[in-house]
Amino acid sequence: MLWEEDVQDIASGDLVADFKLAMRRLTSTISLITTAHAGRRIGMAATAVQSVTADPATLLVCINRNASISVPLQESRRFAVNLLHLSHADLVPIFSGKLKDEARFDHGTWEDDEGIPVLADAQAALVCDVSGMAAIGSHDVFFGRVTSIEVRREVSPLLYEDGRFVRSTNLPNKIKSVPYDDWQSIFF
Repeated sequence: MLWEEDVQDIASGDLVADFKLAMRRLTSTISLITTAHAGRRIGMAATAVQSVTADPATLLVCINRNASISVPLQESRRFAVNLLHLSHADLVPIFSGKLKDEARFDHGTWEDDEGIPVLADAQAALVCDVSGMAAIGSHDVFFGRVTSIEVRREVSPLLYEDGRFVRSTNLPNKIKSVPYDDWQSIFF
């Protein structure tokens, strides 16, 4: 490898600790996962969100069974993935435990999509019906069939990397991009 002398392995040999350390290098868009059940809105901040397939449009979200949203999501079988914009950094601590329950929704501008709370100015918002579920360790993986989508024109997602908020940036023009049509066939 060209840069091998610059690489220092900081792994400890403890698989769980090393896994967590490795995941700090996995940059992810921060999302608010929201649902409604029994007359109340519930939401949490998450980075464990991934597209599964474009046809049928399906996402997956990973939810710790101890999270306040876990049981209501299992029972309502509907949720929204609200991909956060850079301007939403203040919502992350609120939806990560600073506030509880309905008080979280006093922050941000919320709309109702057939009973599911959707952040009005999210980077993108995808409302889903639960189409499957898998239990893995301490988490449930919810597969959501997308039923509606709203997308903001500007692309400025709020990202999480190495324990802090970061932003994306274009690479210099010297680096050739792969045309959308080429990579679309690879990933979808």
